[in-house]
Amino acid sequence: MRKQDKLVAPDAYLVGITLALTVIGVLLVFDSSYAMAGKDVLYFAKRQLIFAVIGLIGMGLVSNLPLIAYKKLTNGLLGLSFILLVAVLIPGIGGHAANGSVRWFDLGPIKFQPSELAKIAVVLYLSAILVKRRVAKTHSLVDIAYPLAFIGVILALIVKEDLGTAIALAGTVFVMLFIGGIAKYQLVTIFIAGIVAGVGSIFLESYRIGRILIWLNPWRDLYGNGYQIAHSLIALGTGGIRGLGLCEGREKLYLPAAHTDYIFATLGEELGLIGAVALLIAFLFFTWRGFDIAGRSKSTYANFLAVGVTSMITLQALINVAVVSNSIPSTGVPLPFISYGGSSIVIMLMGAGILLSVSRQVNVVLEERDLYEDSSDGGRHRRAHLSRNKRGSGPSRGRSRR
Repeated sequence: MRKQDKLVAPDAYLVGITLALTVIGVLLVFDSSYAMAGKDVLYFAKRQLIFAVIGLIGMGLVSNLPLIAYKKLTNGLLGLSFILLVAVLIPGIGGHAANGSVRWFDLGPIKFQPSELAKIAVVLYLSAILVKRRVAKTHSLVDIAYPLAFIGVILALIVKEDLGTAIALAGTVFVMLFIGGIAKYQLVTIFIAGIVAGVGSIFLESYRIGRILIWLNPWRDLYGNGYQIAHSLIALGTGGIRGLGLCEGREKLYLPAAHTDYIFATLGEELGLIGAVALLIAFLFFTWRGFDIAGRSKSTYANFLAVGVTSMITLQALINVAVVSNSIPSTGVPLPFISYGGSSIVIMLMGAGILLSVSRQVNVVLEERDLYEDSSDGGRHRRAHLSRNKRGSGPSRGRSRR
């Protein structure tokens, strides 16, 4: 970074929407879990609040890191993620089995999901790779074959633990490759390879095939495998336009994951279509702020980071809502900032911290010796390929300088 005086205030809108989603999440966790919490009706809400506070502290710390710090942390985070993803699958070392897959380390009062950390690590890694590729002015798919193969290994490990998270991360990788200027035929090749791998992973586990059959007709096994999605649909249908009112929902008494993966169904039942659409608009606003920050960034690396983190959070939200509404087969993906879960809320808030860090450094251009970037042209050609309108947007840009 050349001059510290190039730093600006963090994006206030992003701060506001992130805090709003976090508060909504804590309230919805209480609403959807108090009936099943036993003697302490605040049990899950208190834990979510603690995790949220930890995540907010992490968000604050991460938002103050310089861009070069992310590059320096990348290899360490990626290596740690790989080790943890392997270790969680080894019996006796760690691992907590749930819903047909092993996802968490069971650390007593805390369960840690390594795939959450891996999402951030992959975004950091791919951002650096795409910058290096652009500076080197290489366009062959072979040039990034090794990094993509390593990301593929990470995705394969996540698939073994959680197919939904792998799909969300694969979608994030694809968006970053598109923004990074990968040729269309190369994107098509990568997309086809991803589809083949995804279909293959489904047939490797019999329970995944069962989920597809239930997705096609959840009512065929109403008291078995279709139980959860059927009650999710009942909750959304019961809510109607305006909902039954906060804490008045009934389906949370039947949904096994009412405060985790299916918390959106509780929202839909109690606040209706109006509440559901309002939450989707909130996520849309978050997405807009993320891509706006990316479009205003003068450093390519910052641009890729912002696109990657924003895509990661947005795609995960879309997948969760699609599962709850039975638009796609069931996968274990939490709703960002909203669903109960320590690993998820902490990592999502730290992802928001990365976006805030980029927003503070939109006018900073990294030097070539720091991050492969050729700064001889003032950083103009190193911006990611967002649309022209997007590149000219933002409150601090004024008129386009094209």
